[in-house]
Amino acid sequence: MLSLSIIGTGNVAFHLAKAFSAAQDVNLQFVAGRNAAELEVFNSFCTTTNLNEELEKTFSSDVILIAVSDAAIAAVSQQLIESEALILHTSGSTSMAILDQNKRYGVLYPLQSFSKEKELIYKKIPFLIESKLQQDLEMIKTLTESLSANYFTVNSKDRAALHLAAVFSNNFTNHILTEAKQLCDDSKVPFELLKPLVLETIDKAFRIGPENSQTGPAKRNDTITINKQLSALKSAEQKELYTLLTQAIQKYYER
Repeated sequence: MLSLSIIGTGNVAFHLAKAFSAAQDVNLQFVAGRNAAELEVFNSFCTTTNLNEELEKTFSSDVILIAVSDAAIAAVSQQLIESEALILHTSGSTSMAILDQNKRYGVLYPLQSFSKEKELIYKKIPFLIESKLQQDLEMIKTLTESLSANYFTVNSKDRAALHLAAVFSNNFTNHILTEAKQLCDDSKVPFELLKPLVLETIDKAFRIGPENSQTGPAKRNDTITINKQLSALKSAEQKELYTLLTQAIQKYYER
């Protein structure tokens, strides 16, 4: 059985701690963080410890998982240089090389959006993994298998590319839906009416390819509708976004 400690108290740390605490092949020993109040929620999963004062307690674990903000990874890993454990970070956009001051290191990146109130089905989440040493890669595979998750060995460059694609497909799409909801709210029409269309759009994009399923006035070069809709938009930000996306669609299909 692998022993594991997690450093961090955010959404990723919370979900992984909860999942690994229930995994049969993993012994979750510690969760470490600076904020005592934030650590309280982890007490039902494992023992908690102060990141600044008692971090050495985690050194005896087989694996230490750094689940903190990208900007804090280097500083935290510096505190672990005396540990013989396999040090992993969970970032999509950060190179594995940021951990090269440690003896053994790698990456365990779940390609998913995390929020504490949402339960996750791990067999549906791809984990992108990487390690300095081949034998440590087998240990990371064991971790992911304990969650019944699928893993893919991906180097730092390709993982960063996937993270960038995730920003477009998740974060940017969500903001566009936020603007769509605002338009519905402004006109007092139900946002929920868009759900079948959005779900069909996503399904079709993965079924036949998004480049093959594009529709709408921009794709048709329907300038009458485009100008009419631009005139209907009230905010400068929405007009700018509409124009930018319309032009991007038109240029793509002119290639």
